[in-house]
Amino acid sequence: MIFDFGAAYPVGGMRIFGENDSQAETCPLKVEYALDGKHWAVAEWVPECADLESGMDRRHSVWTVRGGSLHARYMKVTCEAPFAATVSEVQFLAASGFGVEPCEEWTNLFHRSCGWSGADGIYSIPLHACERNGTANNARTLFLFGDTFIGEVDKTSDRRISPVIINNTAAVLDGGKPRPEAVQFVWRRDDEGNPASLFVPATPKASQIEGAYYWLQDGIVVGNMFYCFPMIIGPNPDGPEGFQFAVHGIARVSAPVDEDGLRYDENIQADTDLYYEAANGRTTYFGAAFMALTESAGTANPDGHIYIYGLQNGASGPAMVVARVPEARFADFAAWRFWNGAEWTAEKEQVVPIADEISCEFSVTPMSDQWEGAAYAVVFQEAGAGLGNRLSMYVGASPVGPFADPIRLYACAEPDEGKGIYVYNAKAHPHLSRPGELLASYNVNTTSMDMHMQHAGIYRPRFVNIRQIR
Repeated sequence: MIFDFGAAYPVGGMRIFGENDSQAETCPLKVEYALDGKHWAVAEWVPECADLESGMDRRHSVWTVRGGSLHARYMKVTCEAPFAATVSEVQFLAASGFGVEPCEEWTNLFHRSCGWSGADGIYSIPLHACERNGTANNARTLFLFGDTFIGEVDKTSDRRISPVIINNTAAVLDGGKPRPEAVQFVWRRDDEGNPASLFVPATPKASQIEGAYYWLQDGIVVGNMFYCFPMIIGPNPDGPEGFQFAVHGIARVSAPVDEDGLRYDENIQADTDLYYEAANGRTTYFGAAFMALTESAGTANPDGHIYIYGLQNGASGPAMVVARVPEARFADFAAWRFWNGAEWTAEKEQVVPIADEISCEFSVTPMSDQWEGAAYAVVFQEAGAGLGNRLSMYVGASPVGPFADPIRLYACAEPDEGKGIYVYNAKAHPHLSRPGELLASYNVNTTSMDMHMQHAGIYRPRFVNIRQIR
């Protein structure tokens, strides 16, 4: 018997209803669980009791089985004859942990057939600077995207019609609900009226790279200024299909924010030294995620700092590193301090990982006033540079951890379709989340341009909702 809950939940036991049979307690029983319905693990559960029920139609006895809490979407129960033939019902018992459910209303917001018709990236930045859960209803949210398709999609066949690919775009959502009429997508037009990237590299380093473009990382609003630290990317024709690029540095893009929103055309760009080799020999860069522990961000226990997370590349994939700076001095790189494993130092080369596995994009969210026992939540895509099908989460007691083994929350099913599909770069969107919950997204892509053309619905974010169950 295989059971699909339709989402992933913590499970602590089960009851099996069957006929009153003395063999029920001793019947060989095997319970397995999985997030994806393919990779099964055995639950170390044992029979706890066999309680006789009277006067119940088709439920003459109850066999209760309990053990340690597990996290699963699928359960497989195998029991042998003669008891197996008499089973009339199986109930599963909830446990403490995290439930993860698909959030179709947010997923559908980005399923479009005209103009902006697909992208990855999808960072969300509150333009009012408050990042606390549930604070988006009366404000505006800026979404940042990476490579984007612009063009029409046939609604019947889902085929793209003469699309254009540009390297970054944005969207602005009024309010905290995923209403199609409340979102506006933004990109530039070149001198000939063709779609063009919103932010085009204009720094000295970028000018030396033929065909350079920006991949946007996370963004943040400090005071009345927006900041983002995009990667300077150049083409690499020797890379495999879908990965023909190379990173050349990190720039800083800033622009004023006023009552009308972000002033894109007034952006100021500068090269940074935030892409470098650390003392441990690993390539390091910053800007993958921001977390503001400030009064303006609305956090429960502010310390006045903005935390800037980044990555160190290694043989087994990227690891997570962190710097921080007082909010008032955010734009002053001399004020940044880097975590060396014991203290904050001005020497950026001394930075060391605070988690040994992370995806290239992720999020870090203060949750001390939202969840019990999880002061900080790191949402990411587990396995191989984030190119894995597990949406996972670290929880820790401080912005630098310690972060123990990841909690594997959700198996993304899209790669099961084939078509070269892969999933990557999960992250949370706290201010768009309901109190006590975390709305999270992950990217879906394909290595095949032919599949992009035939199936426009592939290349768009999917959303899930994470909530604590106690």
